Amino acid sequence: MESLLTFADELERRDAAVAQSLDDVERLQSDIDELRANAAATASFLAALPDALAERVEDERAAAAARERAQTAVREAEEMLERADKEDQRVQAARAVETARDDLHTAEFWVVQARDARADIEREGTARRSEGERLVLRATELAARVRDVAVSSPGLDGTVEWASRARGALILEHSKLVREREEIVREASELLASVSGDPLAAVAASGLRDRLFRAIGPSSS
Repeated sequence: MESLLTFADELERRDAAVAQSLDDVERLQSDIDELRANAAATASFLAALPDALAERVEDERAAAAARERAQTAVREAEEMLERADKEDQRVQAARAVETARDDLHTAEFWVVQARDARADIEREGTARRSEGERLVLRATELAARVRDVAVSSPGLDGTVEWASRARGALILEHSKLVREREEIVREASELLASVSGDPLAAVAASGLRDRLFRAIGPSSS
């Protein structure tokens, strides 16, 4: 009886160790998946940043040019109003001044919008570059926990490439641990069946010693 209980203890210890390893691997998989997604998104943004920034600068130039044209139109309309000597000419010129001033107001609004859009993307670029540096450092930290999968290339592209390889390695490690735990369950089930006489008994290793003790108790008394 004692040898059976000792074996049950050993199975419980092995199961607990494998369960902890599985939990560690799954948390590491989650961390690496998150890292990979963030690194890929950051790398994609930074790759597109020069073109996006050039587009914002061009928008700002176009808005400034439109404002200059609107300012010119206001001056011309005001001059026309000053030269008008008939009532109908003054009414028409006053309307032209009002329209030109509305157009200028709109143009000034778009200048501010274009300038803010450029500033926003510059700030985001700075933030994404800082985030990229943090992600590269994070990959180095996580690499220390993935056996035989080192970061081989610098920068975000290297981080994404490493995360893909690490993910593959962890899938294999996870499968290995699952098989190991299934083997422990098989051994635990066979051990309990040898005592209970139920060949269909399938039990987890956790709490095996207590179940085995209860199964042995009546027959050993």
